[in-house]
Amino acid sequence: MFLLKKCSGLVVAAFLFSSQLVAQGLGNSPYSALGIGELYSSGFSTNNGMGDVGVSSANGLYINPTNPALLVRNRYTTFDVGLLGNYKILQDSRQQQREFSGNLGYLALSFPAGPKWSLGFSLKPYSYVNYQQNLYSQIGRSIYEAQYIYQGTGGVNKASFTNGFAVGKSLTLGAEVSYLFGLTNRSATSQVRIGDNRDYIVSRDDRINFNDVDLKLGAAWRHVIKPERFLNFGAAYSLRNSISGNRNTTIELRNAGGQAITNPDTVFNQTNLAMKIPGQIRVGVSYEKLYNLLVAFDYERQNWANYAGPSGNNEGLRAAQSFHFGLEYMPKFTSTKYKDLIWYRTGFTYAQTPFVVGGKPIDDLSFSLGTSLPIGQGLINFVNLSVVVGQRGDITAQTFRERYARVVFSLSLKDGDWFQKFKVD
Repeated sequence: MFLLKKCSGLVVAAFLFSSQLVAQGLGNSPYSALGIGELYSSGFSTNNGMGDVGVSSANGLYINPTNPALLVRNRYTTFDVGLLGNYKILQDSRQQQREFSGNLGYLALSFPAGPKWSLGFSLKPYSYVNYQQNLYSQIGRSIYEAQYIYQGTGGVNKASFTNGFAVGKSLTLGAEVSYLFGLTNRSATSQVRIGDNRDYIVSRDDRINFNDVDLKLGAAWRHVIKPERFLNFGAAYSLRNSISGNRNTTIELRNAGGQAITNPDTVFNQTNLAMKIPGQIRVGVSYEKLYNLLVAFDYERQNWANYAGPSGNNEGLRAAQSFHFGLEYMPKFTSTKYKDLIWYRTGFTYAQTPFVVGGKPIDDLSFSLGTSLPIGQGLINFVNLSVVVGQRGDITAQTFRERYARVVFSLSLKDGDWFQKFKVD
């Protein structure tokens, strides 16, 4: 009965969580106008705190989503929920904008299904679209000007089912099947600003519903250097995918107050839309002293030059790659002192994003700090906190600089009693 209550709670939480994801992002991001929008980190709070590394090693005390092959290291039933907060300063050559935003980050559940087999479920945002740009231009030699507003909202979510297997003592394999779904809406409005009742607004809305399946495969190898010291290797590959969807484009005439004068006129309706998402590969290596020290490096590449959007082109995107360095440390796992059981993390990431603006590639540089504080009976549950600060882009005539601070808070709860068979004396 206790197990049923737990599962019911998770189902309700997942429903509430999924209803929030599409409507929220991480604040205004002009780059999200390109491609399928801004991509979220594939890692959870523990990964974020150490430069997003994680493809080669996992210690089993928390869920590591970067490589499905590592899920088998989780021998507790673990439930993880994360929250995101993001503060950013956007600045170009003329103005500056500050804003704070928040979002539910993820829900995840993993449990051992056998001695060498673990299963997992997760729900998290995959990408988001959130931007608005206002432009003004003079109409010929007249005294009037036209206003153009470009705006986008929405995003894509990801629900995943993961299997991880141990093959022998050193090799683990895994597969993650994900369902991608969501809605984005991009609009463009134009208005001649005359100053009387002829200031009509022409609005063009482009709405896309996404739904498709994605597959990620993973492998990890753990080489024993000596007792409790390991050299780890890992790789994960997300197959190239075509995201199916429905696209509907309408045009509408409004008055100066924004009220519709005409009914929306459908100018384009496509029910078999297929957008091509390039494959993504991540490889990594790490040195691990069990429950004490982890030093890791990950490399990731995704060639967005092969992306094909709703109109069939790649929207000027380039091949993206990133380099991740991370460090994790716990003073003494066998100690009875609380301060010796706290995890400390730090990391660094350099990313060449897929975005190119005005012929200038946009790069991202960030540093991170994180910690996990043990709570509850046995001190096997954790409150996780990570802070990532960084900058991307430069201030030029056509580009802007974005400085950000991202806080990721999560709660990892474990229960060793789930799925166990009890004997009655």
